[in-house]
Amino acid sequence: MKKWVRSGLVWGGLLYIITIIALPMLSGEQLSYYKIIMGIPLWIAAGLAIGYLFEKKGTAKKKSRR
Repeated sequence: MKKWVRSGLVWGGLLYIITIIALPMLSGEQLSYYKIIMGIPLWIAAGLAIGYLFEKKGTAKKKSRR
């Protein structure tokens, strides 16, 4: 698995847990199955985008140093 995919999935998983599960529980909201299920593909896509952008930013810095 590519490094940016793995890091993107980790970012997506962390953000999913924080935004879909932890914050609603802390504010006393009821967890809905719809939000939990619909959040999975949303945060997978967002996490992969974050991982890809971080990878591109890192390669741009490496190229500018040379």
